[in-house]
Amino acid sequence: MVEAYILMTVSTGKELDVLRELKKLKEVLLGNVLYGEWDVIIKVKTDILENLDPLVTGNIRVLKDVKTTMTMIVADYNNK
Repeated sequence: MVEAYILMTVSTGKELDVLRELKKLKEVLLGNVLYGEWDVIIKVKTDILENLDPLVTGNIRVLKDVKTTMTMIVADYNNK
């Protein structure tokens, strides 16, 4: 199991639209609109690391209003 947080900048005024689309993906556990340098954050979960790349490149970065992403893979699962 791999969990990651993905930060995104999106087109101005499209934060909620992008978040609604992202929440349709089965891998998305939660998401929020942010103030600051980043506009949207989501937490995702995949079975294996190899499934993370196609999720980000094939499902998230292709969304019309997503400008940039930063993916941070969770390193410590012992906090649960």
